[in-house]
Amino acid sequence: MYKIGVDGGGTKTTATIYNDKMEVLGHFLSGPMNLQVVSVENIVAIFKDMLEFFEVKAEDVEIGVGAAGAGRKEDVEKLENILKELNFKKYVASNDAHIALLANHGKNDGMLLISGTGSIAFGLKGEELYRKGGLGHILGDEGSGYSIGLNLLKAIFKALDNKVDINERVLREIFEIAKVDNKNALLKWVYSNEKGEIAKLAIVVLRNSKNEMCKTIIDKNVQALKELVVDLKNECKTDKIGFAGGIIENDTPVRRGLLKELEKIGVQLVERTRTNDHGATLLLD
Repeated sequence: MYKIGVDGGGTKTTATIYNDKMEVLGHFLSGPMNLQVVSVENIVAIFKDMLEFFEVKAEDVEIGVGAAGAGRKEDVEKLENILKELNFKKYVASNDAHIALLANHGKNDGMLLISGTGSIAFGLKGEELYRKGGLGHILGDEGSGYSIGLNLLKAIFKALDNKVDINERVLREIFEIAKVDNKNALLKWVYSNEKGEIAKLAIVVLRNSKNEMCKTIIDKNVQALKELVVDLKNECKTDKIGFAGGIIENDTPVRRGLLKELEKIGVQLVERTRTNDHGATLLLD
């Protein structure tokens, strides 16, 4: 008997196969599995390719799957119907946030804060999954790379309009990322690009954290992330949290500032000890 854990993300799908002692036998990589974007036919093809790659039959496999876009009951049922039709021995499906929580906390209660291009927070208490944020770049995403990049652009254009001195290094780094050399070209770049490109400007703020403008932006976004955690903590009543996403998973000024703020409210960081693929297998327990 084999176990397969699947992390079906919005940009790629990863899977790991284990034996009955939970020893890793192999890894698989394929395209995205977002249920709101990818067709059923393409998702079926991913699982068939996976089985062929691992050289196993579905009848001999217990599989746990966490997929992007599986936030509603009907989405989970659609995914489990696919697994049923493929004749897996045992199958459980959920969303990608659920398996990330399991990767951080195992079967214990806990929270997960994600700050990458966007931001969102999840909590797990018993079998109940809680969510805060994740409203996207128009209504939310405070504390994310996009938010930090947007805050920087607003501050820069305000300073340029008011003829206020701007740190030359900061302005040069912005121009280098946008591949422009003046204010008007930068404005055109902003309105011709999506949130992922704006989020790339966050690195300028993180590199120049001692600059007054950048420090103000960092402090603002640290507080926004703290508020997400406070709201989630009040609802799911747990004080353990994991981090995901480059803004806080790496050693950045935002991470360091946020850890200090969370310490004040008694929230403790739990470092990840499992992959999301492994977390997906815990759905089967």
